[in-house]
Amino acid sequence: MTSPADKQQHPRSCGNGGALKRGPDRENQGNTTTCSTAMEGGRGLEQHRRVSSVWKSYLYQLQQEAPKPAAVLCTDRPPDSPPYYGLEYHGKITRHHCEKLLTENGTYIVRHSDRAEGFYTLSMRFNDVIKHFRLYYDGKHYVGEKRFDTVHDLVADGLVTLYMESQAGEYLKKMSATSYLNSPHYTITKSLRRHIRTNRYAVVDTENQRPVSPKDTTPFSKAEEQDKDNCSAQDITTQRPHRFNVHTFTGLHWCGLCGHFLWGFVSQGVKCQDCNFKAHKQCSSRVPNDCCPDLKDLQTNLPLIHLLSSSSSDFFLQLQCTTYSGIFGADLTTSLRGSTESVPSVVTECVSEVEARGLTMEGIYRVPGSQDQIEALRLAFERDGNRVNLTEKAVPDINVVAGVLKLYLRLLPIPLITSQCFLKLQAVCKLSTREAKVSGIREALQTLPAAHLSTLKVIIMHLARVCDHSAVNKMTATSLSTVFAPTLVQSAVPGENIQPADLLAMANSAQEPRVVEVLVVYHRDIFL
Repeated sequence: MTSPADKQQHPRSCGNGGALKRGPDRENQGNTTTCSTAMEGGRGLEQHRRVSSVWKSYLYQLQQEAPKPAAVLCTDRPPDSPPYYGLEYHGKITRHHCEKLLTENGTYIVRHSDRAEGFYTLSMRFNDVIKHFRLYYDGKHYVGEKRFDTVHDLVADGLVTLYMESQAGEYLKKMSATSYLNSPHYTITKSLRRHIRTNRYAVVDTENQRPVSPKDTTPFSKAEEQDKDNCSAQDITTQRPHRFNVHTFTGLHWCGLCGHFLWGFVSQGVKCQDCNFKAHKQCSSRVPNDCCPDLKDLQTNLPLIHLLSSSSSDFFLQLQCTTYSGIFGADLTTSLRGSTESVPSVVTECVSEVEARGLTMEGIYRVPGSQDQIEALRLAFERDGNRVNLTEKAVPDINVVAGVLKLYLRLLPIPLITSQCFLKLQAVCKLSTREAKVSGIREALQTLPAAHLSTLKVIIMHLARVCDHSAVNKMTATSLSTVFAPTLVQSAVPGENIQPADLLAMANSAQEPRVVEVLVVYHRDIFL
């Protein structure tokens, strides 16, 4: 039987992170990086770290490190075996006999209790100690509140919980102390909330196809402009309480309050019935009354933000209806599960548009677009998916499209290049021959989840095409790797006792730009 832990395809987090170093030898590339590129890379790295601090993968790392369940099978099935237990049932055996059977961490058996007639005991080895639990069955297997379809799933979840408590007990107690203003949920949805609140009573200028306030003929109302500068209490509290229910999440999910991974395989946390806010059970009690059902379903009298332009190249909003999809900040594998796409549409659409009119733009990906316009385009993708209009008429500044692509990659909870893959790539990049590098890179990339590998291929091939026009756009492989490395590579996952000196050491030992540059330079050998 395959455990839920085995179904998780992502490698565990570890790895290095930090500052920028000069890349490897290059083919047909410039030998220097401009000062402006280096400065942009530094700003990009700093911004990446600020965003990455919203999503914390330390607990995800621990779950991946937890022992995996392994049943010790009884080949001679006891005659008193209950029908709901399999070969893991060993009948009436003593605790002393258990110690002989359970020799490895993660191994387990089910036995008839030798201390309580009519009851059954789950015995398992964890941290080199045999633990015993009273095991119950009422259609589901359980030892506590959580119910499981199989004993194997119960043990897998239990091993993760025990490992979390043993490795990060104090960390778990403190994690829900995050301020709501700094929470991922508030950070990612505050602009959407602002637009919902501002435009709830707006009217549409049908002649110019833009929304206007009933008291204002400008494209954005004064109230919205004030909200851009002030995060008021109105943003935080709607006085509507959340209706949290315990929920079993499919795929990888993070807590909207503390930003930590929702660990385990069933009943990992709670979910609001009205707005889909996800959180740990212990964190949910600290969430203020800010439930906004419009975030879950915008089909009830709420606007869809479309990007339009006028002769002055400003962005305007058109009111329509759709469903909020939650693209930015979602785990890549989870978001593509059940989809026919192998690469997110936001990636393919932005790449296509940049290649259509941005390959010869000087400083493409280095020169930032308007932050307000990037945010507006992000909201359009959130609400309209692949139906967003990215043409020059709709989005005059191609740097805005490039900025949205970088933002999407930056907000991935697990970056495209995971730590396990990065460590392998880092070692491979030090090899002396081209053939050895290419072979090693191909092998290392096979450790990536399928969705990460297919998306990374699209991104690297795209950067190579941008690099082909470096004589005009001034973006060499070195320049592009400096800009993109902080968004593509899994940085270090600090533990609870990380010291400033450790952070400095990590910053000074970074190899992310070097790894990304090698991928760009050798893209034909790697992906074609």
